[in-house]
Amino acid sequence: MLTALTFAAALVIGLLVTPIVRTLAHRLELLDMPGGRKVHQVPVPRLGGVAMIIAFGVAIGLATLASPDLGAVGSLRPNRAPAILAGVALLGLLGVIDDVRGTRALVKLAFQIAAALIGFGLGLSLDRLHLPWGTVDLGVLALPITVAWIVGVINAVNLIDGLDGLAAGVALSVLGAFGLLAAVDGIDPTLPIIAATIGAAVGFLAYNLHPASIIMGDTGSMFLGFVVAAVGIALTQDGVVPLPPWVPIVALGVPIADMVWAVIRRGANGEPFFVADRGHIHHQLLRRGLSQRDAMLTLTAVSAGLGVLAVLLGRVS
Repeated sequence: MLTALTFAAALVIGLLVTPIVRTLAHRLELLDMPGGRKVHQVPVPRLGGVAMIIAFGVAIGLATLASPDLGAVGSLRPNRAPAILAGVALLGLLGVIDDVRGTRALVKLAFQIAAALIGFGLGLSLDRLHLPWGTVDLGVLALPITVAWIVGVINAVNLIDGLDGLAAGVALSVLGAFGLLAAVDGIDPTLPIIAATIGAAVGFLAYNLHPASIIMGDTGSMFLGFVVAAVGIALTQDGVVPLPPWVPIVALGVPIADMVWAVIRRGANGEPFFVADRGHIHHQLLRRGLSQRDAMLTLTAVSAGLGVLAVLLGRVS
């Protein structure tokens, strides 16, 4: 019941707040201009991530006030909520600054690492790998591997955010799979986080489908990336039977594959990794004649299929 109410609250707030943020962005002329790797033809407001974070935060706050169970979950399973909320707050601040004024790539990377370190300090850590043949304790490697995972997923989601509705659609497919796995394995503290994120993303997506009237900007992509990475950690560390590490990797197959391809492509061309280009998977589909909507639906469907595969792998592990 709490999970459903949290989702509903985030969805309603997202539907109400997103057009308000869109109007504000228009008035402040905070618009994403066409050109470069961007495929939209007209300027579009870029503060959609702010609306998602507001919907997410208010829904979590309401859930905490409404149910004493949410405040007590830490005694049942490891409670990852404080670490996730702290990371979201820091990246939300960075995202707003970036969407309003712009920031250098290395500054964004530094903030992402800081968010990962804060999360790690609050207990969001990959301490061990649970494999079918045994458990591997990571020891001193837990910190660098945790930071690398969180920063990598944040940037993977950011890179896939190139078509109307794509990043939100892919994130929803991943979070849907994670939600099923968390519910089955009794990872109770994670479920309200997943529900609030899904509700906020769906509320935003109503205005982000092609032709989008607002885009999420780096605020939104970093928010979704961090939450997805954090929930992936919870799935592999918590629950009755923690999942092997390849389960969240498979669920995130589309953005991870796109990021790996970007690293290989830019490295082979002698280009810096943070320089935007038009070689992403969605650009390839557009060059093959698919419309923006069809390319988005195709990649979201592939991501959903990988989510189903991840759930099946999680059930047999």
